[in-house]
Amino acid sequence: MEEFRDLYGAVYILENSKTQRVKVGMTINSVADRLRDANEKWLERKGTCQICGGRRFVNNKGFVPQHVVSGVSCPGGNALPLEKDVTLAKSYLENTKNRLSELLGSEKGSATRIVNNLEKRIEKCRCYTGPVGEWKLGIVFYTKCAEKVELRSHKILEDYLDKLAPFGEVFCCSVSVATEAVETVLSQLGLLHSARRETKL
Repeated sequence: MEEFRDLYGAVYILENSKTQRVKVGMTINSVADRLRDANEKWLERKGTCQICGGRRFVNNKGFVPQHVVSGVSCPGGNALPLEKDVTLAKSYLENTKNRLSELLGSEKGSATRIVNNLEKRIEKCRCYTGPVGEWKLGIVFYTKCAEKVELRSHKILEDYLDKLAPFGEVFCCSVSVATEAVETVLSQLGLLHSARRETKL
């Protein structure tokens, strides 16, 4: 059963014409900020920590800075981001796998999640070839139930999902295909005529 907050917000479609990809997302804040964030990640101004998977601005040496996760210093600080190197991630993965047999209960569950997440991130980066193009605004729909519209649009577009993209909600389709998906959901929810549509920020 779906549970959603009834949020008024923006369902946006960003386009990278060079890679023929679109990103479908939602925000209750600034679409311009989401566009800036997408480009910072895509153009590798932000990198993925090899250990925790968090995205951070890289320093002038190209390293992920020191950072804290759940009150503990993350061992992925002062290392290259996952997009550039997987050595630290692979080492941490093997060490965690070797410790699994010694752990019990919630500690074992936590370590198992770490293993699964690291394996997925490493596999995704194995096929990553670096940034091409940049993201630009395709279209924005300002509407009620933005969260529901976004998630249901993703379901319509799931056959187009780019599973190797360095961040989520990226689809191998055109803006028009993504727009049709969003408009279909808006129509199903009775929101199509009340939604405000913009193509400029």
